[in-house]
Amino acid sequence: MNRERALLLMGTRVLLMQIAHPMVAESVYNHSYVFKKPIKRLFRTLSLTLALVYGTQSETEIALKEIEEAHRPATGRLTEPIGKHMSGAAYNPRNPRQAFWVQATLVEGAVTGYETFVGPLSEADKQAFYVESQQIGVWMGINRQRMPATYNAMLDYMQEAVETGEVAVSEKARKIAPFITGQSWPGLSLLSHPLYRLSVGLLPGTIQQQFGFKPFSPFEQHTLNIIQAATYRFLPLMPGFLRYMTPYQRAMARLRAHAVD
Repeated sequence: MNRERALLLMGTRVLLMQIAHPMVAESVYNHSYVFKKPIKRLFRTLSLTLALVYGTQSETEIALKEIEEAHRPATGRLTEPIGKHMSGAAYNPRNPRQAFWVQATLVEGAVTGYETFVGPLSEADKQAFYVESQQIGVWMGINRQRMPATYNAMLDYMQEAVETGEVAVSEKARKIAPFITGQSWPGLSLLSHPLYRLSVGLLPGTIQQQFGFKPFSPFEQHTLNIIQAATYRFLPLMPGFLRYMTPYQRAMARLRAHAVD
């Protein structure tokens, strides 16, 4: 699933889902270069994730080291209450509960992107993808036993987190959002507007409302339906070197070379 270039269209949505958690937003707001180099941050997140999925052992170890180095100083305490979190509550990217929200957004975002642009998935496919993706969570320091057992249970956890206020969009998240969606730069906002609307339109309703985003208009929903029908039809006809991510293609080349040897 992660090999599909079409999933790049979900990158902004995934980042918005991540900063909907106030602890993640606080960490990004205070310790990230998202305000100065938002595009670089987006592609760095993508490259590290793909290295964990398709990299060699050496590439995986380097990616994990980079993530650890980035997360180590990104700790502190909330300066104001938000959701169920009190002022002064500690945030830490290595906290298993906080880290699992990030992990869950990656899995749910990939499934949503695949079903939006590539094709439907069976419950067995979703479950298999979730179980395989748990390894990344383990590398992030999450005990596998603390993760929900099934994909649907993971979705239940995400919904409960929003309903209980564990996940609640903070003012700092709303300040970060324009830099993630490309709406912070006048010259870029017009060009990025279609992707921006796609990203926010596919957010869960409650999170969409908390950010202050407008839902899809009937015209936008109709446009998405047309795009979906087109990608469902034409992606299977596209050659692999155009359709699939480069790290996936390199991984397959290594496997073919190993088979020959």
